[in-house]
Amino acid sequence: MKYRTNRRTGDRISEIGMGTSCIFEAGQTEGVKVVQRAFEGGINYYDLAGGDGAVFPIIGESLSSVRRDVFFQIHFGADYSNGTYGWSLDLETIKRSIDRQLTDLKTDYIDYGFIHCQDELADWETYQANGVYE
Repeated sequence: MKYRTNRRTGDRISEIGMGTSCIFEAGQTEGVKVVQRAFEGGINYYDLAGGDGAVFPIIGESLSSVRRDVFFQIHFGADYSNGTYGWSLDLETIKRSIDRQLTDLKTDYIDYGFIHCQDELADWETYQANGVYE
């Protein structure tokens, strides 16, 4: 695996990352095997915009023992607070969703954040006005 260094943070990130949108469809047991194999192959960057909240327990089980060796990108605005995928521009909803994700991921921190659901200029203005961006 080739890696690149984030010039701002110094993080050494795999050139190939793993998206997780559909891994939940494999089920917990098979999903864990796939994610662990990806890590063994050198992937250390995981984009966590899942198609369902079941993604997060799979990732948590797969990578909790190597958490310091991987990077998680969480999507602010993707709402998993009810266990399924939705989206929201509401700060409190986003906080609840992130809390649930962190619990399921078996971690207490996010490495990278991604502002999700920026479909219109008004969405960006809402994120700035309600404190999500801050």
